Amino acid sequence: MTYLLCNHCHERHEGHPDVKKTSDAAQCFICQGALAKLPELVAQALASSSHLQYSSYCVQTTFPRPLMVREEQILDGEPLGLPMVIKNQANRLAMEEIEKRIKAPFKPDGELVLKIDFWHGKGSALSAPLFIFGHYVKKSREWCQHDWACMACRGKGCPQCHFHKQEYPSIEAALRSVFCSAFGASDGFLHASGREDVDVMMLNTGRPFVFEMRHPTKRTADLHALAAEIASKFPLEVLGLKFVPSTWPTIVCTSHFDKHYRAWVEADRPLTDEDWALIKASLPIRVKQQTPVRVLRRRADLTRPRSVYSIKPITLSPNEWVLDINAEAGTYIKELIHGDQGRTLPSFTSLLGTPCRCKQLDVIGIDDAFLDSLAN
Repeated sequence: MTYLLCNHCHERHEGHPDVKKTSDAAQCFICQGALAKLPELVAQALASSSHLQYSSYCVQTTFPRPLMVREEQILDGEPLGLPMVIKNQANRLAMEEIEKRIKAPFKPDGELVLKIDFWHGKGSALSAPLFIFGHYVKKSREWCQHDWACMACRGKGCPQCHFHKQEYPSIEAALRSVFCSAFGASDGFLHASGREDVDVMMLNTGRPFVFEMRHPTKRTADLHALAAEIASKFPLEVLGLKFVPSTWPTIVCTSHFDKHYRAWVEADRPLTDEDWALIKASLPIRVKQQTPVRVLRRRADLTRPRSVYSIKPITLSPNEWVLDINAEAGTYIKELIHGDQGRTLPSFTSLLGTPCRCKQLDVIGIDDAFLDSLAN
């Protein structure tokens, strides 16, 4: 059997004994004229990118399954490893066409994604996601980290949530409102290294995060001005904002850092110097923490060992201790104090022999300096 191939497909398979070149691209056994339409599809893609800001581009090509089956049929008669695959050839040809029309360079993770769809005969463009790294400082005990739909109406809006649809105001929503507006993005998502409870403030240099924006039309903005806008509108600060690559959400979310806390501790009886001596003598503490009851709905019920490195007193009175606690990543400080019905051992409750409570808690430091070094 003789296969008629267009110039482009013949270039890939010229070593095949049963192929013959045809000048009529529509007669091509493999692409049936699809590759001949590439300049037209590239023009469509670039036309749809006219409103987008970018400094580099990349290419994505897709082909109909029947075409790939015909390609495999030709490959079956050739030595392994010799022919170029059609996708690579199409990408190369598309780049040659694109570079005739724009000056932006090609990059594998380019800011402009030009999509050449041979299946539907369409060229289109979209803007690659944009990522901003920084640290957030939360100065409220009534804000959560991520969007949290109202539990009464499940995000539909009701009198209980004052029709805001959320259980609490969220850092994610606040950053979305400012960043997505500034960059013309369709949506945005917060990626953070851990989280604090709603009633816990995140102070000092803040918690590391990456904010991801989908389909931004702009890729430049005054980050200092955006930080000032956030601070003026919300009980938040964002520090050290920088543009980062797409790998950063994974870097930030999979990194685990030791933390420093300030905790206000109460007990069912007056606290004494002897009580403080018991806590001090137990340091450093190796804690076995079974998943706290309050997070069982979202975490596996496991026992995790954690280390409490130091506890330093700020004030010690019979009614209340204020303590600075330095602990390993993943330590639940509230449970370290009250014991969680014996699920955390040892705890202040078990060491002092009386029920203890964490009246108030702040995160006052995260040992994440290497992220700033990496970002710089």
